[in-house]
Amino acid sequence: MLAISLCVLLFSCGNKETGIVHVQQSDKQEKEDPYLKWNQVNVEREDEDIDFFLRRYGWEMQKTGTGLRYQCVKEGQGNRPLPEQTVTVKYTTVLLTGDTVYSSDRDGLKRFKVDKSDEMAGLNEAVKMMRKGERARLVIPSFLAYGVAGDGDRIRGKVTLAMYVELIDIQ
Repeated sequence: MLAISLCVLLFSCGNKETGIVHVQQSDKQEKEDPYLKWNQVNVEREDEDIDFFLRRYGWEMQKTGTGLRYQCVKEGQGNRPLPEQTVTVKYTTVLLTGDTVYSSDRDGLKRFKVDKSDEMAGLNEAVKMMRKGERARLVIPSFLAYGVAGDGDRIRGKVTLAMYVELIDIQ
């Protein structure tokens, strides 16, 4: 009986001329749209906050397609790191309020594999633009940093970060 009901349901939704079954997605779209809109509004607000921060400090930064802000402070030499190479970086991570939350001076250097680690997407993206010895200033939107959850230690969710990074080594 269940099989007959399913057959009737499937064929009653189809186009009789082509036999193609049409799936209604309006319910799914209605459920997703509020979340997509909410996310878009939050990204736009965060982008405005970042622009305000940059104007306040007079920083001229490039904006990548992902929303990362990048400024080379001192040029490096050699090649840029490739995926799966291990990089070592010296860093300071700061909230937009000016509070330092992490620093390699206190917490040790960061070592991670490019494109193959759980490191922040924004830091990973920035390191791929750098050469050994290069120093850069970054502003990393929350969705490229620790997202809505935060890092579970010193950084709460949905927080934009500023970083000062020096690429020490590429292996």
